Amino acid sequence: MASKFLYQCTCFALVFIMGALASQATSRSLQETSMYERHEQWMAKFGRVYKDSDERDNRFKIFKENVETIESFNKAANKPYKLGVNQFADLTNEEFKARNKLKRRVCSTEAISFMYENVTALPATMDWRKKGAVTPIKDQGQCGSCWAFSAVAATEGITKLKT
Repeated sequence: MASKFLYQCTCFALVFIMGALASQATSRSLQETSMYERHEQWMAKFGRVYKDSDERDNRFKIFKENVETIESFNKAANKPYKLGVNQFADLTNEEFKARNKLKRRVCSTEAISFMYENVTALPATMDWRKKGAVTPIKDQGQCGSCWAFSAVAATEGITKLKT
């Protein structure tokens, strides 16, 4: 009698464990499908086409890792900004840096003294976006003329504030 009960408990436990494992596998499969669909939508949005299935698989893996990093970062409530998926989502950090020629620059440690004059009653924070003085981000691509983009943005902001 006890062995029959033990046999039934063992069978029940095995069925339960198999169900839990199948559920996890299905959940992982659905998450993978969802990420694959997101990658497909991203490819369509940014006009990305790969030369073969190997490159596509590699780029999907990078895309997935980047999206997971972005979502993990955004879940942290202590950040003053959020990250988003953009046209660079299938690039590794090294590829992004090489493509955009980002190199470390040695900056001077000497500071120029500057003092504001006649500054009173300043607000604790100021969001220039709410005043329309900051335009949306523009992609300069590989142009290398970031100075021109920032000069135009500064001019647009000053013009908005003065008019």
